[in-house]
Amino acid sequence: MAASVVLGSVGTGSPPARLRLAGLVMTLVTVLFGAVLAASVHERQTAARNLAEQSAPLSADAAEIYRSLADADATAAAGFLRGVKASHADRVSYEANIRTASRLLSKAAARTGDSFAAQRQIAILNRELPDYNGLVAAARAANRENKPVGNSYMRYASEQMRSTMLPAAEDMYHAETRRMAAIRADTVEPPWAAYGAGLLALAVIGFCSYRLYLATNRLLNLGLVAAAGAVLGSLVWLTVSHTTARSSLEGSETRGSASVQILTEARIAGLKARGNENMALVARGEGAAHSQEFDYWAGAMDDKDKGQRLMQRSEQQAEDKAGRRLVAEAWAELKDWKKQHDQARKQDDQGDYEAAVARTIGGKADGRTVRDTTERSFAAMDRKLAAAVAHERKQFQARVENGRGALTGLPVGGSVLCLLGVAGVVLGVGKRLSEYR
Repeated sequence: MAASVVLGSVGTGSPPARLRLAGLVMTLVTVLFGAVLAASVHERQTAARNLAEQSAPLSADAAEIYRSLADADATAAAGFLRGVKASHADRVSYEANIRTASRLLSKAAARTGDSFAAQRQIAILNRELPDYNGLVAAARAANRENKPVGNSYMRYASEQMRSTMLPAAEDMYHAETRRMAAIRADTVEPPWAAYGAGLLALAVIGFCSYRLYLATNRLLNLGLVAAAGAVLGSLVWLTVSHTTARSSLEGSETRGSASVQILTEARIAGLKARGNENMALVARGEGAAHSQEFDYWAGAMDDKDKGQRLMQRSEQQAEDKAGRRLVAEAWAELKDWKKQHDQARKQDDQGDYEAAVARTIGGKADGRTVRDTTERSFAAMDRKLAAAVAHERKQFQARVENGRGALTGLPVGGSVLCLLGVAGVVLGVGKRLSEYR
């Protein structure tokens, strides 16, 4: 509106004064566009960096905390079942899992930032972990002395783990997964303010160029043409870069993080099933609830009647042939695990407790060493799932980095183009002003 007044055929002020005012208006809108562009792109670069360096790693750490705690509980139960024959490997594995959980909790606490949900779950886990560790130590000590109270300690410790600690770790994982999705949404949001400022700058430069043409009967002003070209170039650069970044970041969700999430859910289900499988034997005759829990979680992984079929969904969601192969191998191990579990349960139901224990964690049954155990099948399945998660996470990180890379240089480059636009305005208007001298 100001431009129409200063360059109109009717108005106050001399032609040079109107030209100066028009130049000032074009300069201001061009600078405004450069500032809004830089701020918008910087905001999305920050969100992409947080996605890659904070939220995604924290989500991965939360999943690993869950795995470490669940595996520690299953290992403690397996060691308890072995009794005085408990292997050194059981103890080493248990302690390694506890150390891993403790280390990742400290690391996560430093990364949570304003994630209050994660902070709350970390506080719960830090409070409960020493108590759990103490109960397991008491159960081991009593078990070495063949005291029945050891069974109570072990069951109480496992109940604490399953009712308080594992839900806290799972809640932390889901909270960070939701937070990651929110950050990604901010990253792919179109920079409407920058688009609006750029179109405004083009409109003002175009209108002023048109009014100048009417006033001077000269079709082109090279300075203003250069200014419009600089602004248009910035807009095109912004559009191409954002479109490329958005494609990569949306791909990181549909193929990368979605795949990781389903695989993690499958792995969590497997860990829950494994813990209940061991505790059903620890309970000795009172493990019906644990057996039902095993059926539920194993069924969630591979049972069409459960409606989830996490293994099938993981295979379908996998990024590429290598990912699908890893899931297929894990699925085969799951089927073997369930087969071995059915045999162990049948032996336990028939009163052959020692054979059921041997089928579950290894040992001798009927004078023969049982090597094909549920423990072996579960461990093989979990390793394959872990490899699949790592594979899919690598694809996710690659897509996020591609998205970040598409925005590289745009804040500075776009600002430089806008400054060149300002220079074009100054030169274009200055040339016309020189004609009045």
